[in-house]
Amino acid sequence: MRLTIRIASFVLCLAALSGCISTKSYVDPQYRHASYGDLTRPAPPYTLSVKVEFQRNGVAKPAADAQVRADIERSLRASGVAVPYDGKTTAEGELSFVLNNVADLGSAAGKGFGTGLTFGLAGSHVTDGYEMTVRLTQGTTVTERTYSHAIHSTIGNASGPPGLTPVSLGAAFNQVIDDLVLNALKDLQAAGKLSPTRVAAKSAAPIS
Repeated sequence: MRLTIRIASFVLCLAALSGCISTKSYVDPQYRHASYGDLTRPAPPYTLSVKVEFQRNGVAKPAADAQVRADIERSLRASGVAVPYDGKTTAEGELSFVLNNVADLGSAAGKGFGTGLTFGLAGSHVTDGYEMTVRLTQGTTVTERTYSHAIHSTIGNASGPPGLTPVSLGAAFNQVIDDLVLNALKDLQAAGKLSPTRVAAKSAAPIS
């Protein structure tokens, strides 16, 4: 299940009213503070228990958890910093991710309806906001921080943000997950966590 979240509300309206109208998404660059090259890769990567929860406007949406978890774990593995705990080895801590899609569903649906009635000539803009709370637990030490991101989308005859390249909504969401995970890992390493030098074995988080 791909997370279209807010944007899906008015895409459905458009499909019913005016057939095929182009949709373009743009990842807001102001929230991208880290790249894979900014990270120090331990050898081997840390093995961490991973917990994920997806929310929409603060309300848990368990049906989306599996997809978000898959995207987050993909970013973790690609970072070289950590891999998800698989039950076969000893976990060195726990990483918890709570991703909240901040959406105004009523407003999105209204904008989409207007675009449909004009057959795309008016065009619409909508912004999907995301807040991700990342918590690393190692023994009794807990490090937590919250990050923000956004996807801007256009439907019909509307101009996108200047200087940004349009992509599919799925590709935009993948980039948002990458950015949020990399931002968190960079900050954790800057704080002395998940560094190439392992902490003492007694601080490893127990897994129940």
